[in-house]
Amino acid sequence: MKSNWQQLLLAFVLAVFCWYLVTGREKVDSWVPMKVEMAGMPDGLFIRGGMLGSVEVLVRGPRGMVRKIEESQLVYPLNLSDITPGKNVVGLDPASIPISKVFDVVEIRPSRIELDVERRVSRDIPIKPVLGSPVPEGHVLAGTRVRPETARVTGAEKVVAAIEDIRTNPLTFGPASGAMVEERVGLDIPEGLEASPLSAMVTLHFAPRLGEATVRVPVRAFPPERVEIGQKTVTLRIKGPVQLLNDKGFEDLVEARVDVKPGAEVGRHDMPYQVKMPQGCELLEARPDKVSVTVK
Repeated sequence: MKSNWQQLLLAFVLAVFCWYLVTGREKVDSWVPMKVEMAGMPDGLFIRGGMLGSVEVLVRGPRGMVRKIEESQLVYPLNLSDITPGKNVVGLDPASIPISKVFDVVEIRPSRIELDVERRVSRDIPIKPVLGSPVPEGHVLAGTRVRPETARVTGAEKVVAAIEDIRTNPLTFGPASGAMVEERVGLDIPEGLEASPLSAMVTLHFAPRLGEATVRVPVRAFPPERVEIGQKTVTLRIKGPVQLLNDKGFEDLVEARVDVKPGAEVGRHDMPYQVKMPQGCELLEARPDKVSVTVK
């Protein structure tokens, strides 16, 4: 009976050992996700496209150990030390996968990565202000000033080379903003680029919009008791702010006068006259240029 017990125990141990040899060492295939990390990137280069964040690896190994791999996080170190500007095809080497030798790497998906590489450059680009409001009525934009005048833009060489200017965000102001508007506004930086600074001080100067008007005004003589004028009115062509020229009372603001000096000889004379106008106006033409005056 004692001998039978020992034989039964030995048979059980042998059965468990055989089961372990068959099942514990059974190999299975499993797809394992693996992150990709760049290493050795040369200075001055920029990857525009094609970079992958992860790949999949088909691993073959013992069933129990494969399950542990799936639960862990693996990283594929992608060596980019040899890349150059342009299209680069980088193969994924199974030998670079940090995994135990008890596993076999059957397949990597994808097996290669195509990278679009460009040189990374910096360039000073002019800043262009953008108006988000119409110029106040009756005015024109007389001048703009941007401080600083340029922004240092950094990015892919082809993209930076194609940029003519960096625009500001729209600058808004009211209809009665006066002769000057000054405000700090942010820059509209194209996607994928870096810039310094990120804002600029913009100053706008407005001036009255000018036009021309022809008016007919009476001629006055001084002193009136000694002078009689034969030409009662003159025609004047005047340049000035349109808002002023269009005012109904503008003609009343214009004066034509003849000043007769003391001791002037009695009789008829053709004399020049002076024109007085509001500030900001300019006399372009006067018809006639002289008027007939009789000194008494």
